[in-house]
Amino acid sequence: MSITLYTPATGFPDLEAKIAYGLARVGIEAFGMEKVAMHDEGGFYRIVIDIDENESGKLDKTFNLLCRRLLSSSYIPFNTPGIAGRSAESISVSQDEIFSLDSYKSIIFSAENRRTENICRHGNSFIGNIIGITVATSYHHKRDGIDTSIQQNVPRRPTNPKNVCKVCALLSLFGTWYASFIFNIADREVIAIPIPKGKVNGIKLQEIYTLQHQIRKNWINQEIPQVIIPLIFLSKIPSSADILEGFDLFIAVFSRQQGYHVDGLFLVPVEHYLDFIRQTPYNIATIDNMLRRGAYSALQELNKAIYNQDKTSLPIFARLYVQETSTNNFTNLLYTETRKYLLREVAMISSEIIENSALGSLARTLRYFIREKKYGYADDIRNARKESKVFESTVAKMLREGRLRLEQKKMIHLPTDEEMKEVFRMANADFEDTKTALVILAFSFAPRAEEETNEIIEEVQNA
Repeated sequence: MSITLYTPATGFPDLEAKIAYGLARVGIEAFGMEKVAMHDEGGFYRIVIDIDENESGKLDKTFNLLCRRLLSSSYIPFNTPGIAGRSAESISVSQDEIFSLDSYKSIIFSAENRRTENICRHGNSFIGNIIGITVATSYHHKRDGIDTSIQQNVPRRPTNPKNVCKVCALLSLFGTWYASFIFNIADREVIAIPIPKGKVNGIKLQEIYTLQHQIRKNWINQEIPQVIIPLIFLSKIPSSADILEGFDLFIAVFSRQQGYHVDGLFLVPVEHYLDFIRQTPYNIATIDNMLRRGAYSALQELNKAIYNQDKTSLPIFARLYVQETSTNNFTNLLYTETRKYLLREVAMISSEIIENSALGSLARTLRYFIREKKYGYADDIRNARKESKVFESTVAKMLREGRLRLEQKKMIHLPTDEEMKEVFRMANADFEDTKTALVILAFSFAPRAEEETNEIIEEVQNA
């Protein structure tokens, strides 16, 4: 036997998820996590609680107990992004209020709201338009001011007024504070809501309820581009890689200017981000390096490469990473483990190309000039097209300069004639993958064996 609860199919993905998490939390508090499961039904959620129907009264008791303990004041609503002032007061619970979850025991089939009814179609008392409950009821804040109107000589942001019943509003608050991630980026508040894509059992729900405490109210001081928020957020909690598998993220960015404004709204698939984060700690360190150095252009190219699996962004990212994270005294290159991941998992380049010793030999020469912050050869190779012969001419020019450096007793490695024949053969067979691998290899730290060889050569030259 079991009891099934349904979210009201409002059409707002953030509101549906938060109500579902709220209902699931009440079920877990009442009967334990082993008894509860949440099912995505494509537009609404079904929460199944494995108990006898005659135990359903305990749900209402638990819900009312949670409301009285957590929401008897405006503290939690007032600290929720998108809720402020009188709105926070209206969502608090008085001691004499009693609520029931009976409205969630059946599916509401009506597909269209009448203007006078709540968007949840529940007939209880209502809460007015509050973007902290459902972000999509507010228009985005525009920098050009087109979406503002003048009211009493004050510019105001218009909204799309919607009402929701108070029980849905309270459940939405539970979903926000038990299962959503709330953090700050510079002067903006961000809320990230995991959106399930299938069945979620009670154990997984409990993991999400626990995980969100790790990042609650964390502060990222930099004013980072909004498009990289998912990548930065997930890198801050590496344990999310397993817990958030099978979820999307609904992300809302708020600012406060005469009340709350919605500055950004995203529904983001995260499987590629999670794969990047779980593969190696060096990937997380790469993100930290860029964030610490303010390397936002490099971060955006990395985000594009990971999210879209876009291998054309990889050489641009490598170039920007080195340029933006290096100092006057040190040329910072990509970690070897990160380079391996990007070439194999994002660019999907075969091991025959990546591990080819002739290509590695030429990359070693190109790396010499990159360490000197002379990026022209790498840029020309990256932009070369097969039919233009720029690749061959650039390599030839680089080798000529390399021989000159060698004559000047500089410590530079030059590939053999046989190795160059092999590189040109590979470029003729698979031009794009060969040039991409060459550039990424050159912008990466050399294998340890190669570094040891360089040290020996330097000792001999200095003897």
